Amino acid sequence: MGEINLLIEGQTLKAKKDVLCEYSDYFRAMFSGSYIENEQNEIKIDVLDASSMQLILKYMEMGFIDLFEHSLATIGDLAVAANFLQITELIKQIEHTLDLQLKVSNWMEIQSIAENSSYTTLEQLSAAFALFTFNNMKPEYISSIQKLYWYLSHPYLDTGSELEVFKFGFQWMSQATEGLDSILLLLLCCLDLSRLTMNDLKEIRTLIIEYETSLAAKMVDCLLQVSSGGHELSTSTISNQKTVLTESFTERVYNEVMNLVKDSKHRKLKITPMVPVWIIKDSKPGLVPHVMFTYSEETGFEKWLEVAEKNLWGWNVIAWGLTKLVIVCGEYGRGTEMFFRDVKVYDTLKNEWTRHGVELPSRRHGGVAVVGDSLYIVGGVGGFRVVLDTAIVYDLKERSYRRIAKFLDTIQAPAVCDHENMVYAAGHKNIYRYEDKGDTDGWVNVVATEIRMSCMISFKNYIYCTQNYFSHLYRFRPGVDNKLELISYFTNPPAAICNLGNRLLVFTRTMCGQSDVLAVEQYTGDDLEEKPKVLWSQSDTTMKVNDVAGSCSLVLSIPPLCKDIPPYHKRYLARFNH
Repeated sequence: MGEINLLIEGQTLKAKKDVLCEYSDYFRAMFSGSYIENEQNEIKIDVLDASSMQLILKYMEMGFIDLFEHSLATIGDLAVAANFLQITELIKQIEHTLDLQLKVSNWMEIQSIAENSSYTTLEQLSAAFALFTFNNMKPEYISSIQKLYWYLSHPYLDTGSELEVFKFGFQWMSQATEGLDSILLLLLCCLDLSRLTMNDLKEIRTLIIEYETSLAAKMVDCLLQVSSGGHELSTSTISNQKTVLTESFTERVYNEVMNLVKDSKHRKLKITPMVPVWIIKDSKPGLVPHVMFTYSEETGFEKWLEVAEKNLWGWNVIAWGLTKLVIVCGEYGRGTEMFFRDVKVYDTLKNEWTRHGVELPSRRHGGVAVVGDSLYIVGGVGGFRVVLDTAIVYDLKERSYRRIAKFLDTIQAPAVCDHENMVYAAGHKNIYRYEDKGDTDGWVNVVATEIRMSCMISFKNYIYCTQNYFSHLYRFRPGVDNKLELISYFTNPPAAICNLGNRLLVFTRTMCGQSDVLAVEQYTGDDLEEKPKVLWSQSDTTMKVNDVAGSCSLVLSIPPLCKDIPPYHKRYLARFNH
């Protein structure tokens, strides 16, 4: 095979046939069959741009390309070209590069590139990333009303409050200059009305006070009247009140509210709690696999994933976002001085492990928390069984670490948690907050505890605390309370806690007695007088929760793209299709 000229956008690019065939299935099929192009010296290609083809020819010549040197726009054009030419390895590299670059400010551009290039998996991953980072998302990152509707109405959006969804959309609306009444109606379409409370509706009504005469405001008034008697927002409830509602408002308002409720999308995101469990029969804990078990009320405990080698002792597990499980720390056998110093990450959407290939300071039985992409590791036990007061921050994206201010106690397995993007750690008799002021950093005493806390978790504006030898449940509000508040008791001492957004699941067990009892108890925090509810209990169980490794809650499957639009929503969205 000799040289051939590729005619693209009026430019002539020279290439060798054998090189084109080596990398591209498209050219291989063209030049290996009885196609007319096989006899031609010039091939015209209309669907590609010259710049992308030049990059591809350079890639073919050198065997690699550094995609990080190029903008997302350039990579987007290259993705379309690579897909058209069926260059498998380049497609994989582009997908991997874009996946690594995903962040809240560019997810929409990457999702668009994936959609235009038919990279289905990348499109799903970028959508999932955006849906699961709602708490960090900003309105300016959403480029159009169509995308805003798709995002806020998506059933798998990670939100505990429909009011927050409306506020986000209302903030986005402040940058719009026309169609404001229609945008308000679309924002109502984005909400799962079954989750709206009276207080939510009242606050929404207050937010849109300057749109007093709009159809949306009248619809919110109607929804308030329907739900005022404690009724749920359903089509049957509204239908039963038709006469009263049409008299109080109008026939149109009634019909609009009926359609709004009928086509309301429901949130479906399922967050799965998981805890490290030993199955102990005749074996000792040091000789059995380290396995994460999931729990659900439908199926109970189920084995999910083996996360560490049998002889690894003192390892820690923590969630990184909603889709990644991080394993860090540990010693291979007691007193061996052989430490696990790497970081392992399991991606629940890709179902694959990644080892970072780093060497962290030797440590077992540390305390861990994740804020954004930063993994904090505090205290623990180092070489020669020395109890530590040191702490580091490991960047999970950049795969590098730095030392931070020493903790104020030398402590093994300290309780550590994140709350509102700050790290809290429990010492022997106090709880401290880590503060980094740029030129200085340190640990600030925020609450005296009198006893050492074993577990802390952020939930509904509070940090909840437990001690694994007692059944007490404490809490405090950072920045408000200067002491712990004892609010309830469990049936048995807690071993692990998982936050599911709207409730805590607490895994409790007996400390001594005739038989071992493992139980799962639920606490919602809705009522100060609330007692934890036992959801599941088993006596004489062979399961033992590893109460120092940690626990977490994750999403275990990739959400669908959900591009379907209900008829009522489509009617209002159509007003912006110009």
